Amino acid sequence: MKIDAGAAQKGPDYFCPNCHGAVILRKGRIVAHNFSHKPPTSCSWAVGETQEHLAAKLLLRDAYRMMGYQADYEVVVLSSGGDRRADVYVISPDGGLTFAIEVQHTPILYDAIEKRTVAYMAVNVPVMWLGILGGKMRETAERTQSGLIIRQYPIRPWEKWAQALCFGELWYIDPVEESLWKGRFSDHLIDVPSSSWYGEGGEEMSAGGYSRKSKRWRTLHLEGPFRVHEVNEVTKWRRPWTSSAFNLPGGHFASFEKR
Repeated sequence: MKIDAGAAQKGPDYFCPNCHGAVILRKGRIVAHNFSHKPPTSCSWAVGETQEHLAAKLLLRDAYRMMGYQADYEVVVLSSGGDRRADVYVISPDGGLTFAIEVQHTPILYDAIEKRTVAYMAVNVPVMWLGILGGKMRETAERTQSGLIIRQYPIRPWEKWAQALCFGELWYIDPVEESLWKGRFSDHLIDVPSSSWYGEGGEEMSAGGYSRKSKRWRTLHLEGPFRVHEVNEVTKWRRPWTSSAFNLPGGHFASFEKR
């Protein structure tokens, strides 16, 4: 039986449903209630969890439950494409829509996110990929009329892939402010200063004086904030697509849409 850390009491022994190893209940005023594996452990469920990631999952689960949805976090989804453990698994009140939410907080490469998405598509569970708007991002963001802008953002491979899957959009969740942000990327331009000099023959030569696209950086535009109840969950379909860098599978995926 799955036990929620928020409802659990200190004292009894608890065990991981994946590896069946012993876990410790952590509860406090500052940290989100959670179970932590007793070291040493090689369980894949113990890798990569952060307080921001856990808080984001709990925020989404609780928000959907308040709206009458069935929702839980860390739900195993069996698939011929490879079993997945959904960060949040949601079923609409009328049962007409089921979707998974993956809150991606660690760097993963193109092949990994493609494989995970294909696994969900194989069992007709549309998946939505969200980034985390964390402290470092907030520190570098500037206010705009429509939300925020991060002018020099080091876009990660999974973000390039996920925004391409969603036709140029990528939503972010801020677990501290309990809000959602609609993101889109544009080119980050680097100014190449002009310079001039004289060659050996006395001829004047020049270079620069133009802007070039950065390969590493992008400008991230964030529209918001929105509460979970202020957006709709939609499913979209796309054709498979291939670029020189990565592949996008064809099928249904999930996304948010402003109400």
